[in-house]
Amino acid sequence: MFRQIVIAPSKFKISRSVLSSNSPPSPKVYSTSTASSKHVEHLLKVTRALADFDDEKQSSATVEGHCRQFCQAYAQLTREDGCQFLLELAPSARVDSSLVRQTANQLIQTNPESKKLLKLEGELRSALSPPINKIFSKIGQTRDGVKFLVDLRADVLFSMKSIDPTTQQYKNLQELSKNLKNLLAVWISVGFMSLSRVTWDSASSLLEKISEYEAVHPLRSWTDLKGRVGPYRRVFVYTHPSMAGEPLVVLHVALTKQISDSMSTVVKEFRAVNNFHKSAHGEMFQDSEEEIGSADTAIFYSITSTQAGLQGIELGNHLIKQAVAELKRELPGLRRFSTLSPVPGFRRWILIELTRFLQKEGSSPLLPAELQVLEELSPGAVAEEALNQLLKTGDWVGDQNKEKLLKPILLRLCARYLYSEKEGRRLWIRWQTFTSGTELFSIG
Repeated sequence: MFRQIVIAPSKFKISRSVLSSNSPPSPKVYSTSTASSKHVEHLLKVTRALADFDDEKQSSATVEGHCRQFCQAYAQLTREDGCQFLLELAPSARVDSSLVRQTANQLIQTNPESKKLLKLEGELRSALSPPINKIFSKIGQTRDGVKFLVDLRADVLFSMKSIDPTTQQYKNLQELSKNLKNLLAVWISVGFMSLSRVTWDSASSLLEKISEYEAVHPLRSWTDLKGRVGPYRRVFVYTHPSMAGEPLVVLHVALTKQISDSMSTVVKEFRAVNNFHKSAHGEMFQDSEEEIGSADTAIFYSITSTQAGLQGIELGNHLIKQAVAELKRELPGLRRFSTLSPVPGFRRWILIELTRFLQKEGSSPLLPAELQVLEELSPGAVAEEALNQLLKTGDWVGDQNKEKLLKPILLRLCARYLYSEKEGRRLWIRWQTFTSGTELFSIG
């Protein structure tokens, strides 16, 4: 984790010092390592030089060379130095409000027929663009520049975790993150994305990244990976021309004969449809050819956004929609498209409802029959307290008897959460935005 670095408040008001060699010295940063700060100072000098470049007077090769120098210098920073540099850079993500007001007033007072109008409009657009945009735009035009900016925003988000949200430092980093997000949202737009299917014959580097990035259901071996991209399975990725060979979003799909209610069912259904059998040595699963007509349902069971720096930029929704269109073209017999989605916030909601009842601040969320089941399951305990402890400790997981008794209770409460509670309704609305005609098939 980055160590929080304190900047002298009296000097933090300087917002353009990093980007201008003629402005006052940049804010003083207190660090325990003098040697480390030298790397930061060197990068700040590179930053100022890059910001001062006149595009009309400098050749593109010269600008690109300085951009590479900037990226290389940043890559050599330690995490602590990186945080220090970002804190120095962040104020330049804000616009000069006084310059904006001054230019806007001039524009308002200018005769609409005046030739100065277009010039003032251009000056206002320039004033509304944060100073750091000039550097980011140059870097984004270089080879691997967009990837660098994606990683830079990931570092900004990481740095924010170690800083007090009430401080000006945090607000400046937040503004820097928003600024990068706005730029990346334009460059990484859906119109530039390419949808590709990953198979066992795809490049080994891509297959390795698919395995590495899978966060929902981790892959344990190459055998698992082969199964994920084999018959009755589909893996789709979103790629961008500026980040060649780098999957930005990964979507895993299982083709089955019915809508599944759990991940284990997806695996079992997959092997049943696929007629898997072990080889003579029992080391690898051999698979048969697909029987296209045997599957009528596509289950989207895992979707992963691989780039932390693209957080908040919606790509997964569009990937699912394009994958549905691609699957319909390939397999016209598919009739149902389903997702296996967790229900975030459900456990917390149950615990809050149970606690409110136990503190006599609300009614019990349980029905009379459910109270009886829980009292029999935990003799001598109040039913609501018994369920509260079971959910907190997780002792019921893996116990077939307890799972059998608790399942109908939890399913009913989950249905209430999704259909009646405000937080659950918001979650359900988000699910519905994936595609029109979405319905809740089952809760498991």
